[in-house]
This record gives sequence, structure tokens and C-alpha cells, in this order.
Amino acid sequence: MKTLKTFIVATISLLSLPAMAGYGTVSEGWGFVQDDWQVVCDNTRTCRAAGYASEADEPASILLTALPKVALPKAQIQFISEVPLDELKPAELWLNNKNYGVIQPNKEDSLLYDLSAKQTQALLDHARIATKIEIRAGDNHWQISDKGMSAVLLKLDDVQGRVGTPIALISKNNPNRQRPKVALPKPIIQKAFAYSAKDNKTLTPSKLAYFQKNIDNWVDINAEQLIGSKDAMGDCELINPKTETYQRMSEYGSTMLDWDFIPVNDSYTLAAHSCWLGAYNFSNGYWLIDNAKPSKPTLITTAGNDYFDGEISATHKDRGIGDCWNRTAWTWNGEKFVKSEESSTGMCRGFAGGAWDLPTYVSQVIKNDAKAQ
Repeated sequence: MKTLKTFIVATISLLSLPAMAGYGTVSEGWGFVQDDWQVVCDNTRTCRAAGYASEADEPASILLTALPKVALPKAQIQFISEVPLDELKPAELWLNNKNYGVIQPNKEDSLLYDLSAKQTQALLDHARIATKIEIRAGDNHWQISDKGMSAVLLKLDDVQGRVGTPIALISKNNPNRQRPKVALPKPIIQKAFAYSAKDNKTLTPSKLAYFQKNIDNWVDINAEQLIGSKDAMGDCELINPKTETYQRMSEYGSTMLDWDFIPVNDSYTLAAHSCWLGAYNFSNGYWLIDNAKPSKPTLITTAGNDYFDGEISATHKDRGIGDCWNRTAWTWNGEKFVKSEESSTGMCRGFAGGAWDLPTYVSQVIKNDAKAQ
């Protein structure tokens, strides 16, 4: 993905919220992006703002996690060092060449550092002006870009209803006063019984033939619909015999053109089929079959990768070196697969596996292992 680079020609204090609406880009999974900063909010209204080193500098990033109606966000920093972290001198936060003290190693993750409340407030106080954000550890130093920080924090204020209020991160004096929004609860998903891998459930040859016949008939009638939604999930090129990709693969007798049938429980079965194969990603389509009505499978996704113990997952790289990823999961509730997770790791800025976990959708999954009678 590419972000739209724009130039803010006035300070935040001179811009109204409607004027700011035209700046930056909003991209699914990436939230609101402005230059080297982004903010991603989930369905509980928790927002996470991340700033990164420019692509020409050594990888470094800061994450601000803001809960609704909580005045000060939690701030964390990470960076990639050629020197082992335990051999570095204490890391310090510097803003415009002024030392704001040592940042503390995170107790749970050795790659992260935590900012104190005073350091976090100092960073926010600098957000309205051009700021050189540095981490220094002896002779080593990393710089995090300030480009886009003010626009992203204003967007966060707007989403959480902070604008013009005492708890605003950047817009306390904005005349467009809002009312702070409350946190929303996580959706609760009751995960129903599903056969696990250790159950080693397989279909008999007669059942396989039965499902194969039904789905072949359905493909013949509904080939165009089977490719899914181009806007939401993407094409399933390898399922439609009319596509050039399918015909080319069939010349080589590819097993990717075969269907897999996976028992979910005694009443439902998953039909899985390869959809596409790229340079560093692939996807499967998953359809739910009601065993009593096998001629009408229900599409779950054309972007999946795996099914395991009642969960379908889709995990994809955003670029080949693997420094940015996105993930979605669907959980079995006894009647259908419902979305239970959606997140990305943030912008592609040199961190193996991605810099952060930035969810757009979270839920509370309660597992029920009891088999339905």
C-alpha cells in the first residue's frame, strides 16, 4: 500500500475540524494515515497512534494507546539495534535536543520501552510544533519522524470525542467542543464445539462423493457468484472454470483446483478451495455446508489461509520482506463462522513481523468444548 503524502501548511490551532477532514488517507486496516504516522481505532473505541522513523532511517517507532475518556495514553517505543539491547547504555528520550530522561524497559516484552506519564505528556506538548524525536543510548541514536503526528492525534481526538475538552491530546482549545465518548464493550462470541485436529475426523468416500457432486452442480450454475466480492474479499480465480487462470492451471493438472471437505461437527462441513497464489501470499475460499442442504453452500471468505479447531484465519503479508502483516479470524458459534478478530501490524517500516498489533476488530471468545446433543 502507498500513503498519500500531503503537506499541512498551517498549524493545528489555525485549522478547523472540517478543514482537517481532507488531509491524510483512510485505508482499511491502516486506519487514518498521514506521512509517517497512523491511527487505528477498534470497535471498542480504543485508538492506537503509531509514529515511525522515515524509511531512510534506522527502524524505530512509538505507539500511543488511548482508551476512551482516559486523559493520558500509554506510550511505548521500540527500535532495532545492532548492539544487543542488554549491552546498550540506558535509552533516553530527547525532544528538540533536550533530554527528557531514561525510558524504562518493558517488564513483559524485552524489545519494548515504556514512557512515563511525564515523558508522554512532554511528547504530546510537542505535537503541535516541528519536533525532533530521538532515542539516544550512549553513542547510538534513533529518530522518529514527527511528520503527520499532529494530524493523526487530531483525528484520534475526533474519533474519541476529545476535541475542545480538557482531555484532548492536541485540540484542547478547539472551539468545536465535543462530548467524550465512552468505551464500547467487546462483542462476546460463544465458540461452539467443533472437531479438533486430534479427532482426526474424515469423510467416508460416499460422503465425499456426495458433497463433491453437489458442489460441482452448484459451481456449474453459480460460477460467477462463487468468485466472491471484489470489494470485500477479492476474486476466487481458481474456482471458476471460465477464468483464464483456472484454465491455465488445469493444463498442468494442478491439485489446487480440487475441493477439500472438512467436517466441522455432525451437522456442518466446510468446503475449501484455493482462490489465488501470489509471490508471497495465497488464499483459500471457505464455504459452510449444511449437511441437510448441501446444494446451497454459504460463502464465509475468499481470503482465508487455514482452518483449525473451529477457527478460520487469514494472514497475509503487505510486502515480501514480511515487515507488515494483516490478519482476520472467524470463529464457529454453532450456526455460522463470525468475525472474531481483525488487525494489522502497522506500516511497513523494517520490523520483522511488523511493529505493533493494531486491531480494528476485537471480541471476547468464550470456548465451549461440550458437544451439542
